Parts: sequence; C-alpha cells; structure tokens
Amino acid sequence: MARDIDLQRRWYTAEADWAADPTEEKRTAFAAVGAELYAHEYWADAGNRHEAGMKLKEAARPDTTQEPAA
Repeated sequence: MARDIDLQRRWYTAEADWAADPTEEKRTAFAAVGAELYAHEYWADAGNRHEAGMKLKEAARPDTTQEPAA
C-alpha cells in the first residue's frame, strides 16, 4: 500500500510543479504520473473507484501518514 501512497504523492508534487512553472515539460511530467496512477494495480480491487480514490488522496496528503482502509 505504501507504493500507492508514494505514487499519489508524486502526483501531488507533479501537479504543484506544473502549477508553479506551467511549461510543456512540467505538463508532460504531470500527465505521465497521472497515467501511471490511473493504470496502477491499486484500482483492480478498489470496488468503488471514487471512494477508493478519496481514501488514497486523504492518506497521501502531506500532513497525514495513515493508509487507506481496504
């Protein structure tokens, strides 16, 4: 599960990098992390994808250290 959280944190970082420097290079990096996150095996057993995504995002926020409930 930690890899899932790390990937979501990479997405947050890429999003912030692109917002701070809206270049094509940053947009491409952001899109690549987004595609990796979208295709991640985490979603295979997620059931309700929206609910699972919200739990993952909450767990990955920089001010939290909890893992999403199964």
